[in-house]
Amino acid sequence: MEYLRRASFKTPPVLSFILLDWTVRESFHTLDYLNHQIADRGLFEVIWIEFYSRRSDAIRNRIERAEALGLPSPVDTWIVMDHPEDEYYHKHKMYNRGILDASGSIAVVLDSDAILRTDLVQTILDEFGKNDNLALHFEQIRNFDQKFYPFDYPSIEEIIGEGCVNATGGVPHGFPCATSLKEDVTLWNRYNYGACFCAKRDDLIRIGGADEHIDYMGHVCGPYEMTARLINAGAQDYLHPTHYLYHVWHPNQGGTNNYCGPSDGRGMSTTAMAIPENGRILPLLENEDIRRLRLNTATTAPISAS
Repeated sequence: MEYLRRASFKTPPVLSFILLDWTVRESFHTLDYLNHQIADRGLFEVIWIEFYSRRSDAIRNRIERAEALGLPSPVDTWIVMDHPEDEYYHKHKMYNRGILDASGSIAVVLDSDAILRTDLVQTILDEFGKNDNLALHFEQIRNFDQKFYPFDYPSIEEIIGEGCVNATGGVPHGFPCATSLKEDVTLWNRYNYGACFCAKRDDLIRIGGADEHIDYMGHVCGPYEMTARLINAGAQDYLHPTHYLYHVWHPNQGGTNNYCGPSDGRGMSTTAMAIPENGRILPLLENEDIRRLRLNTATTAPISAS
């Protein structure tokens, strides 16, 4: 593993955005949306994690351009995990790497090709200001029209128009939905609980971080697995009723021909879906660095890999 860039802060940020790549991203536009937020840039950090060995020129160019203009870097911490190419990607290992390196008190696992409104950061801060015992999620409005590929920064009005598949008039079907996953298990398949997940970093450490079990290797996985265990630990899951993310079509967006662990046939992990019923809080396979932090609760600062 290599840190291509590693942030240090005089004043720690509140939010730590964790974005993943496994040498699949063609467009890195989410970094641009994050760096055009109305909230003060010092309130959040951006962590980019590559599972394999790619050191993207697109990211490097963004960093160099920002430095030349005297602007904050679009990426604060850039990690290349350098897993061998013949090892299948495991997003949960990347989640844990991000949690370990996060300097903020709130970790945000964000779809790394999402389109964001300028008030996402402020919305997250507002919600945790009202209730910090949250597993907070945001629904993602999706458009399958291939005219948006290659990516060219379409407006939200364009995205919610022709080709939009899960919203009408810019509002996701079935919204507002204030029901908890604990009360309505059909929500697993109804909404995208993998687009943006927010929780207190300390809470994620207390439940053992993301589960690195082989069932979550490949395409069928997601931060909702942590949501299920947070609920069992007493957290309140909340799908935000008025703030949404956006996504437009790109090749292989549905994980076609990707390896999938046990699933319900609709893209959801059955191992995760069983958690509310079995009451489990800890992972089936816990990351060793997370485990050390969990057992030493006095230590809450980011730690390096073993």
